[in-house]
Amino acid sequence: GQSDEVLLKLSKSRFVGVIGPSGSGKSSFIYCGVLPILYGGFLTDASPNWEVIVTRPGSGPIDNLAESLLKTAKDYNLADTEDKKIKRTIVSTLLRSSSLGLVEAIQQSRRSADINYLVLVDQFEELFRFKDSTDPNSVNESLAFINLLMEAVNYEDSPIYVAITMRSDFIGDCAQFPELTRKINDSHYLIPQMTREQKRRAIEGPVAVGNANIAPRLVQQLLNDLGDNPDQLPILQHALMRTWSYWSRYKDYEGELVDLKHYEAIGTMAEALSMHANEAFDELDEDQQRICEIMFKAITEKRGENFGIRRPTRLNEIASIADVSENDVIAVIEKFREPGRSLLTPSYGTPLHSRSMIDISHESLMRIWVRLKNWVDDEADAVQMYLRLAEAAAMYQVGKAGLWRPPDLQLALNWQAKHKPTLVWGQRYNPAFERTIIFLEYSKKEFETEQRIKELEQKRKLERARTTAIVFGILMVIALMFLIYAFIQRGIAVEKEKEAKNNLEIATKNEKIAKDEKLKADEARKNAEQERIKAEAAKVEAIAAKEEADKARAQAIENLAKATAAEKAANIAKAEAIKAKDAAQASEKKAIEAKRDADRRRYLSIAKSIALKSRQLNDTVQQALLAQQAYNFNKKYDGYPYDDDIYNGLHAALDENNHPLTRSLEGHTKAARAIVTSVKTNSLFSGGSDGKIFQWKQQGGIWTGKLLKEFFMPVPSALGIYYQIYSMDVSPDGNLLAIGGLYSENRDANYAMIVDINNPGAEPKKIAGFKSDIENINFAPDGKGFFARSNSGHSIMFSDLSTSKEVINSKEKITSIDLSPDGSKLAGVGEDGNLYIWDVKRNFAATKYNILKGQLNDVLAVAFTPDGGEVVVGDQKGEVRIINNGIPRRTLSGHTSQIEQIKFNHAGTFMATVSKDKTLRLWNMKELKEQPTVLSNNDWVWSMAFSPDDEQIMAGMHSVTTGIRKTDTDYTIHAWPTKINTMAGELCGILKRNLTKEEWEIFVADDLPYEVTCSNLPK
Repeated sequence: GQSDEVLLKLSKSRFVGVIGPSGSGKSSFIYCGVLPILYGGFLTDASPNWEVIVTRPGSGPIDNLAESLLKTAKDYNLADTEDKKIKRTIVSTLLRSSSLGLVEAIQQSRRSADINYLVLVDQFEELFRFKDSTDPNSVNESLAFINLLMEAVNYEDSPIYVAITMRSDFIGDCAQFPELTRKINDSHYLIPQMTREQKRRAIEGPVAVGNANIAPRLVQQLLNDLGDNPDQLPILQHALMRTWSYWSRYKDYEGELVDLKHYEAIGTMAEALSMHANEAFDELDEDQQRICEIMFKAITEKRGENFGIRRPTRLNEIASIADVSENDVIAVIEKFREPGRSLLTPSYGTPLHSRSMIDISHESLMRIWVRLKNWVDDEADAVQMYLRLAEAAAMYQVGKAGLWRPPDLQLALNWQAKHKPTLVWGQRYNPAFERTIIFLEYSKKEFETEQRIKELEQKRKLERARTTAIVFGILMVIALMFLIYAFIQRGIAVEKEKEAKNNLEIATKNEKIAKDEKLKADEARKNAEQERIKAEAAKVEAIAAKEEADKARAQAIENLAKATAAEKAANIAKAEAIKAKDAAQASEKKAIEAKRDADRRRYLSIAKSIALKSRQLNDTVQQALLAQQAYNFNKKYDGYPYDDDIYNGLHAALDENNHPLTRSLEGHTKAARAIVTSVKTNSLFSGGSDGKIFQWKQQGGIWTGKLLKEFFMPVPSALGIYYQIYSMDVSPDGNLLAIGGLYSENRDANYAMIVDINNPGAEPKKIAGFKSDIENINFAPDGKGFFARSNSGHSIMFSDLSTSKEVINSKEKITSIDLSPDGSKLAGVGEDGNLYIWDVKRNFAATKYNILKGQLNDVLAVAFTPDGGEVVVGDQKGEVRIINNGIPRRTLSGHTSQIEQIKFNHAGTFMATVSKDKTLRLWNMKELKEQPTVLSNNDWVWSMAFSPDDEQIMAGMHSVTTGIRKTDTDYTIHAWPTKINTMAGELCGILKRNLTKEEWEIFVADDLPYEVTCSNLPK
């Protein structure tokens, strides 16, 4: 009945617009419903014979129409490439010659007078991309294309009919073309949404045709997942195809129902398409993955907020943008259109050539495939930056704007370095690419020249000061040397005089001794002569004995040489034998180690895989079992204990079972912007923008809170305002709570407050003297005062718990401070990239370190390590640096936006960082070479603190709650466990059974020996 209604409208008006939302089945309705009836002999006043011309606007509407007209002729399809090109040019010229070009082209190619012609324009919305373009030629081509269609419909002597399919969200764009608007108003058909029963038949019918049966619960699950969103229909089709393939390959027995386990194994509707596309992407090498990213960015486009459309692009244009050959692009395309995938068009088997239009099979791919969604967003940001830059270049050329300077210049340079734009890419969005890039390079050159001039001027000043200091220093050294020389010479003269007197006395004594020795020498000479005669006789005897000894010695040496040679030969033979034995043992050991390493790598890979899979399952028992088994494999085969996938698998399983380790703390009605820990009282304290302070304690592993204080001030101008709490700290003895924040009614007369924790009903003590926000409160170790940042970062204040005074005034805005554990040093970071260390005991003497070395980058967070030996800072780009004596010892990357907070656990073994990229990351200080564990990646984090026992991180979040109105906000304090061994132990305490062998083969691997997941449970 629906097809008949469309054909009646077409017969009456010679035009019909088939309109519906993305994924509602417009094209399928035409191809499978309307055209079969048409080819079956739908009768008009003229003839029942039909010729259908199918075209899409694409990047050249008129050229594409010309090619579609020619494809209806057999001689064109058999012609060679050069003849085809000539014929396309002739028909395109004819179409552009006048608004009756389509009528004339059909009349010239008409084979018989009794043939009706239907021009089917599929994906008509592609046309409006040209109407939005800044290129006048593109706008004119869009108008000319519409005029061709309208004149053909209105031309009475020609049997030409026009049908278009168009997404309903583009209906407003039609209003720019009055004649088209009138035709759509007169004759259009809105695709109705399928009923639940029709969807059920669409699911069960193909399975029945395939000689199989589908489980009723799977049908119900598919209908629930599908919901009322028509955009889900292509995703349903894809998920059914993947489920059927998986069932066909892995079914346990003939006649087995297509069931939930097969559906969940392919990732369900939520993940199936994304996983399928990722499989194709992972099959590419590194260069092909780069080409793939460029290709998908070229064939998709983002309009406004989360509004993606196709952008079909010719193959040769994609190759030019990627700067590779067409064959390289074709190799990538084939991966995405091979049988069973069909993610790109043209479909598999259609030969690809330079003019082939490459397109995604459906818009839903842009919304479901996470990687493509990120690419589309990235491309949109790149285009926005390029258009801003192009506009600035155009205004600079006519003298209406200046060159760019930081921060805009740095953002543009980052864009250029990241995206490496080419001429072909740039001209797709603005033709003045060369002018734009020259403007950017000239801005960079001028800024660098300006910086060099400043540096040279500074060097000249330093050189002059250094020269003056050297001259005066040399003169002082020379004078000092003359003075020292005079003193030395005087001392030498005195010593010489003493030495002369001593020498005279010694000479007199020596003369007397010499005479005595002469007498002794004469006596000794006589004795020596007698001894010489005796020695001559002994010498003759010794010579004879020596000759005999030499003969014996020669014989002994000869015998020793023979023995040594024999021993050496024996040792060499023994060494060779030992060496051969060692080599054999080493080879055997190496083979064993290689196999052990291969097994280890496989088990670790399976551990990550099943950890990811566990988070996709609806069955909470299976989810917990897979998460626990992933942990078991990772631990047994020496994987990194805090692997991100392993941790998040355990966390998700505990969270699904509402375990106290992951249970949120609820109480605040606005953002909890300050959380502090008191080990002394084993408590957590939280304060928020709602003016409330809660004290939290654990009872039986569960946190319970009580409202400690609420600050509210009535004002005449409104119902009242809250004291917004930005920062808190607990005194070392656990008795006092220092609070800083802001009453927005009077920012210039702000004050901090001291609350007696043991007597919360008492009026808090107010400490005046602060200006604007009060942040970064740090109690001194003796508990007799606290430091805080005030005056928008230009003042560091100290309070003795009664009054306050400014102890540091900074010209550079200080963005964060922290007090060393012993209270002797205060660290601060500034918006110019500097680190300051103030010596508290030396009247706050400052040491300044330029840790970023002139980079255009703010430093926004600072924290001492628990031993006070190093400082950790976080910058605007998301990098975390560990600083030792002013020198960056290590840089930690991972965040993509500015660092907000840095906190250490009490043992100093873990560091947590929070960024504006909406992630909370946990760093293992003993394994910094490993990537951090991402605890949260989708919500704003206002504050965080480790629990007193270091078992959890508590974070004040700001997120939209699922299932509630979009205006409702979740301000709960979320909890993440920090000790992965504890998490795994808790899961085995919750579970009641182990994996079955069937589950092991499905989810783990069918070739690995079965293992018990929890040893405390039966097999």
